[in-house]
Formats: sequence, structure tokens, C-alpha cells
Amino acid sequence: MTRDAFHHELDELEEAVVQMATLVESAIANAMQALIQRDVTLAQQVIDGDDTVNEQQRSIRNKTFGVIARQAPVARDLRELVTIQLVINELERMGDHAVGVAKNAIRLASQPPVKAVVDLPEMAKLVRQQVRDAIQAFVDVNIVGAREICIRDDEVDLLYRQIFDELLGSMRDSDNVPQATSLLFVAHDLERVADRVTNICEDVIYMVTGEIEELN
Repeated sequence: MTRDAFHHELDELEEAVVQMATLVESAIANAMQALIQRDVTLAQQVIDGDDTVNEQQRSIRNKTFGVIARQAPVARDLRELVTIQLVINELERMGDHAVGVAKNAIRLASQPPVKAVVDLPEMAKLVRQQVRDAIQAFVDVNIVGAREICIRDDEVDLLYRQIFDELLGSMRDSDNVPQATSLLFVAHDLERVADRVTNICEDVIYMVTGEIEELN
């Protein structure tokens, strides 16, 4: 395989990663919309759509293995292919978290919203932006941007703690316990997506430098 052909395949893999990230970001957005609007149909679409995310992961993984087998890359080329594998694993798990939100949206569909739901969309918005920026840092090979994204994770953590405290407080009314418990799971799923964004940023730094750096 010539260098031009090799880099062409890398470009195709990179584009596939971007497409997978777009699917995941959309799943998070739709799951939150389903939660807020009590839309069971939309929530079920998120759950069903996870198969597409998983299939995209399998496709990228198999293509990456094929490139490694044919090219036997070393150094930076090998790190880039390894990073692709790491990134799609994180994206697949993000998709699982979106499914978790959607399942809780179905559980809560027949119940009126509590106050903390007002803060959850803002948290989801921050998380979705982080996903988008992390993938852009991967595409641009931008380690400065990757570090900056992780610094912004403090905003998500702060909002998570605020929501957590509000929901715990709402549980003083026993009637709120079932719904508040489900919303705690939603907030936790969103917080875990943000943690996986940090993992992707660490993967970007590894791809460039060959060093494993803890950013969280």
C-alpha cells in the first residue's frame, strides 16, 4: 500500500468516526427532548437507533484492523489507528448512556416534571458541545484544544452536583422519590458522557505525543 493510499484510508476512517459522533450527539439530544416532552415514540427511536451506532463501531473497527494488517504501521501511524479504536469505543458507550436517558424518559412519560428537569437540558447542551469539540480536536489533531475541553468539564461537574442536591432535596416528599431517582440516573448518564469526552481528549494527546496524560 502506498503512502497516499494509506492516508486515503485514514481519511475515510476519520470521516466515519465523525459520522458516528454525529449519531451519538443526535441520540443525546433526542433522548433529552423525549424526556422533556414526555415523548415515548422519540425515546424508543433513540433506543432502536443504538443498533446503528453499534454497527458503525463494528465497521470502523474492522476497517482499522484491515489497515493495520496490510500496512503494519509503526510510530505515529500506529498510534493514530489505535486512537481511532479508542475513540469509537468511547462513542459507543456514550450511545449507551443516551439509551439510558431514553429509557428513563419512557419511565417518566406519565408523570409531570419536577424542577430539576429545568437544569438537565442545560447540562445536556454542555455535554453535547463537549462531544462535538472533542471530535473536532481529534480531527484537527489539536492537543491544546483537547486540554481546554477538559478544563470546561468543571462546568458539567458543577451542574451535576447542583442537580444531584436538588433531587435529593425533593426526595423529602416521598411522592417525588420514584421520579427523582430516575432523574438522578439521567444526570449520571450525562455526567458519564462528559467523562468519556475527557478520555477522548486524553486519546488525542496520546496520538500526538505517545504519552498517556491524565486530564481529569
